[in-house]
Amino acid sequence: MKPHRILISGAGIAGLALARCLQQLGIEHVIIEKNNQSNPSSSGIALPFNAMQALRKMGLAETILESSHQVNEIIYAKRNGRTISRASLLEAPLNQDKFVAMRRSKLHEILLDGIESHIHFGTTIQSAKSSDEGVNVTCSNAALSGQYDAVVSAEGIHSTLRDQCFPDENTLLDHNISNWRFVIDYPNHELQPTYMLENTELFLTYPIGPNTLYCYAHVYDDSEQFKNGSPQTHLRNLFGKFGGNVNNILDCLGDQPVICSRLRSVRKPYYAKERIVFIGDAGSACSPLLQQGAASAFEDALCFAEQCHKHDMDKAIFEYQRIRSPRVEWVVKTSDDPIKKLKMMANPIGATIRNMIIRRKGPLNVQGWKHLAVK
Repeated sequence: MKPHRILISGAGIAGLALARCLQQLGIEHVIIEKNNQSNPSSSGIALPFNAMQALRKMGLAETILESSHQVNEIIYAKRNGRTISRASLLEAPLNQDKFVAMRRSKLHEILLDGIESHIHFGTTIQSAKSSDEGVNVTCSNAALSGQYDAVVSAEGIHSTLRDQCFPDENTLLDHNISNWRFVIDYPNHELQPTYMLENTELFLTYPIGPNTLYCYAHVYDDSEQFKNGSPQTHLRNLFGKFGGNVNNILDCLGDQPVICSRLRSVRKPYYAKERIVFIGDAGSACSPLLQQGAASAFEDALCFAEQCHKHDMDKAIFEYQRIRSPRVEWVVKTSDDPIKKLKMMANPIGATIRNMIIRRKGPLNVQGWKHLAVK
């Protein structure tokens, strides 16, 4: 079997993870990034047990643990702060590895270490055409044009390669949900991740350090009424009546940066089109309910690199899809199904039924993690 040569498009979390995995296995690769420099998001990120298991296989677990904050419990509460349900993350089957959270920029920095000098920044793919021998690629940097055994899109949810490979499909679904994300200093909080629910409103506080919180909020918004205007004002108007620590957090927010977006998912998971492969959000972007964005990207990277090490490229791509599809499709469906029903929560009866189910079965994300832990 001749050695593989792989082009990775995108130097975010998924692309960097794949580059590290290929490097460990001695597989030749080139990584390009459309931006002129590394520019990670300023938000936070949660890494459940399976993300840590994947990072351990990549040799990064201890470095991550030194730079992250471990959480031990998940709490779901009503708007007034009264607990609906809580669950320990230290009990079987969830105690297979730690649950941690950190600044996304720090995770990116750790993945980037030792790789940054190999990234071709300010470079895009202008055309990519599969053949029996590989993929003929034209890049904006002519020196990188040529034939590769495979091209991997690690371009995130707005993957240009995915749209080019499936031009007759509208590959993204808008869930009619506006969301906001920010990181805030909050000294000595002693908090565990807490999800506060109203009808379609959610306010999440997730500690990423002893003095730092990552906050996420969303609301059903089919008219996009929150598209314009001050995000800080929208947050205060929507969540100012919430109990717990929410008011204090909003008071501390001031004019700090807030990332605003619409919640979108792929309409179905994408794995490959001939010799063009999709990993991470490029193939399986879904709602953050199970916090599987990074975890899925790491698992995709490990799986694809391993198959490339074992097989010729066509067989490697076939095995990658065969192995990953059951888990990926379950994660996407399980993450998105409750979000698709969010409109019904605008009716207080619907919200009451949801809370009753959570009280009986436990936090929604914990239910999902238990399934992943035994599969």
